[in-house]
Amino acid sequence: MKKFQLFTLFFSLGVSSILVWDSLPDNGTLFFTVLLLLLVFKWSPGLSFFIVGFLWAAIYALSIADTRLSKHLEGEDILLEGQIIDLPREGGRSSQFVFQVDRVISPKYQGSFPTKVKLNWYARGVQLRSSEKWRLLVKLKRPHGLANPHGFDYEKFLFQQHIGATGYVRKSADNHRISEASPYYMGYWREALRDRVDQALPNNAHSGVIKALLLGDRGAITQQQWAVFRKTGTSHLIAISGLHIGLVSALVFGLVRWLGLRFRVTSRRILQYAIVIAFMVASLYAALAGFAVPTQRALIMLFVIYAGIYWQRYYSPFHVISLALIAVLFYDPLSIMSAGFWLSFAAVAVILFMLVGRFKRLRLIYQMLRLQLWISMGLLPLVLYFFQQVSLVSPLANVLAVPWVSFAVVPLLLLVSLLGLINDFLAINGLLLVDGLIAYLWLVLQFLADVKYAYLQVPQVSLWACLLALLGAVLALLPKGLLAKPVAYLFFIPLFFPMKTDGLQASEYTLTLLDVGQGLSAVIQTKERTLVFDTGAKYNEKTDLTSTVVLPYLQAQNIEKIDALVISHGDNDHAGGANTMLQSMVVDRVLSSVADQYQGESVQACEQGMSWQWDGVIFEFLSPYSSNLFTGNNASCVLKVSSTNGSVLLPADIEKPMERSLLQYFPDKLKADVLIAPHHGSKTSSTPEFIKAVSPKFVLFPVGYKNRFAFPRPEVLRRYKKQGVETFDSAKDGAISVSFKNYKPLQIEGYRSRYTRFWSWQP
Repeated sequence: MKKFQLFTLFFSLGVSSILVWDSLPDNGTLFFTVLLLLLVFKWSPGLSFFIVGFLWAAIYALSIADTRLSKHLEGEDILLEGQIIDLPREGGRSSQFVFQVDRVISPKYQGSFPTKVKLNWYARGVQLRSSEKWRLLVKLKRPHGLANPHGFDYEKFLFQQHIGATGYVRKSADNHRISEASPYYMGYWREALRDRVDQALPNNAHSGVIKALLLGDRGAITQQQWAVFRKTGTSHLIAISGLHIGLVSALVFGLVRWLGLRFRVTSRRILQYAIVIAFMVASLYAALAGFAVPTQRALIMLFVIYAGIYWQRYYSPFHVISLALIAVLFYDPLSIMSAGFWLSFAAVAVILFMLVGRFKRLRLIYQMLRLQLWISMGLLPLVLYFFQQVSLVSPLANVLAVPWVSFAVVPLLLLVSLLGLINDFLAINGLLLVDGLIAYLWLVLQFLADVKYAYLQVPQVSLWACLLALLGAVLALLPKGLLAKPVAYLFFIPLFFPMKTDGLQASEYTLTLLDVGQGLSAVIQTKERTLVFDTGAKYNEKTDLTSTVVLPYLQAQNIEKIDALVISHGDNDHAGGANTMLQSMVVDRVLSSVADQYQGESVQACEQGMSWQWDGVIFEFLSPYSSNLFTGNNASCVLKVSSTNGSVLLPADIEKPMERSLLQYFPDKLKADVLIAPHHGSKTSSTPEFIKAVSPKFVLFPVGYKNRFAFPRPEVLRRYKKQGVETFDSAKDGAISVSFKNYKPLQIEGYRSRYTRFWSWQP
């Protein structure tokens, strides 16, 4: 037993080492690692197990990295044959789906090619179904995502999902369906169930939640619904995860045993039948979710538990979780890269740690409430580390929601999916009943989410603070008498009161140009104040870059209030997330060239000559003019920020006419150390005369990777380089930070240069 526990610990540590790799080991490194394993195998079991974990993770990651798109195929027209393997998501202008590549028809390519690619098809009237086979002409690019501090790591997500390229379907006569969706594929049935939900509940507020619980399809859940789930700590309920799969399996297990006893089947056979049928139902439920990574993990854990029962072997609870951990890491070592992996195993560990031999005879409601309190405390360090916020009403919300969803909603949904094969009337009415159950639950969750202190937001939590708090959680959960509880709680202090770094002084400020793709959003911070210049684009009613990029950055910086929000002009790539920002943050002052677009808000028009000073830093608008001589891009707010430590010019999307006007009327005010390139580096802007007048040391291009406009244009780049200006762009460098500090030269850094992992995009 001790040897197995040693193997589990060191093997897991070896696999976990991938979290800090900057790059994958080459063949030479792997060869010498194998030699080292052979040398230490006999005299150091712990080190040997660690090396085995390292090698397994490295080989697995290398096998995925080798199938990513080659650089020289980016932007090329490629004709593919393959199959749609997920549920296509229909947007306003496009359909998005994952395509499993069976064959590359052209160009003839001898190297490795991605087995899975993620595609968008910008065409109206094209009906796509899961499990259909298609021939498609596509244009692909290597996996690339927005790179921002505290933002979602899309490149890591793609790597975990084994997706080797993203792109879109080209308009071509070659695009045609090879074969219809086949009932022999699970995707066919998942699509049919999604259609059934849409037909039974058209335009229903809870249909997105129902599809998430039944199919693992969370694309229809609104931002407002996500906010309620986050504030109440119930987001895990709308994922088909270990909780639902385990409870559904347990219900089936108990039902089969009860039926077996009624029909007087021998106890041995009852047990075997119950295990097999319960595991089959769990597998079916996981299949409905498309065998997503969390469901795979749950099935593996369930198999380990059932295997022990089936062969009547006694395993301690911690032996079971160790076996499950090893099985999961052998099956997919990359699962360790997800927050769900850590949270699910930590939750199981807390439950086992607290329940084994320690449950007093209390009423069920008190037992469940105590358990939720233990889980909340045990997971608190990890939740704050991964998400920087924790729900304070989570124990109560989960006590009510978990049994409601797991014992009523989910079993009824599975029953409805089976009834749909027999009778449409029963299926539709069953879905209406499920909708009613969710509606009652939603009233409760919404009430709890609206409580004044429903959740707590904290700045970015360091790894060391998280580990220290985890130690405190273990000590706090120990039986009474082993350690005074107040002593254990002291270990949680660094989570909520992190060590403060040296703050900004008077006349100092920082500029952070966030990576929002083909758009603009910049944050300027002085000693006590914050200004946000533009908010990035809005993709649809559910997604905008303020929610996914700007707000997470502000929250991690512990910025609770925006002193000034500038919306330079009305284009979506600059103003798309403005309403989300106004709804989510306290904003003291809003300035815009399109103030009339924000009815109901107190928005002030930005005009030439307006200026103010914060903490020794001067803010001044150079445009637009009060006479409204220009419209569109040329009417953008042009802001100059300066102090004794340097200056930055933010001209938004102005073009040659406005550049000439500024050169004519304010040539002495244009000079700046840092310039955010006008109009993203288009050929209609950045004239040589304008560049010379500004005379920047650095120019920053806010652009999207492989954007359709080919910004920044090569001729524009040549103009800046000709005048000796150092260039940065957000597609290549990620978020770009510039520090204007007392007695120090300008410090400029791209996020990608200091945060590189083996899954990251490389130039």
